[in-house]
Amino acid sequence: MSITIYALDIAGSEWFIIILTIIIVFVPSKITGISKTIGRFIGEYEKTKNSLINEKNNLLQQQKSIDDQAYKGPYVQRPVSSDREKLEMIAKSLNLDIENKSDDEIRNLISSNLK
Repeated sequence: MSITIYALDIAGSEWFIIILTIIIVFVPSKITGISKTIGRFIGEYEKTKNSLINEKNNLLQQQKSIDDQAYKGPYVQRPVSSDREKLEMIAKSLNLDIENKSDDEIRNLISSNLK
């Protein structure tokens, strides 16, 4: 009593073709469902990615506008010769009206504006 086992000589690429044929013949409705799910996933991924990029760009733009509005101090082109000139330069950089004001009044304006 001898049992003969026949070996199937099927390589890896042939198995792939056989499995693909079975899937195409017996499960076409599932393939469309799977492809729709994959398409939805990719769409959601793209929407989320674009949303995050837009949010990052908005935050960077807001930070840039905040940095632009921040007080950067007076712009000094040359050495200042007197205290009055220094006070006038600082007041000018803060857009303060210093017409007919004494040094003490300008100092008070500057200190109240910087608080």
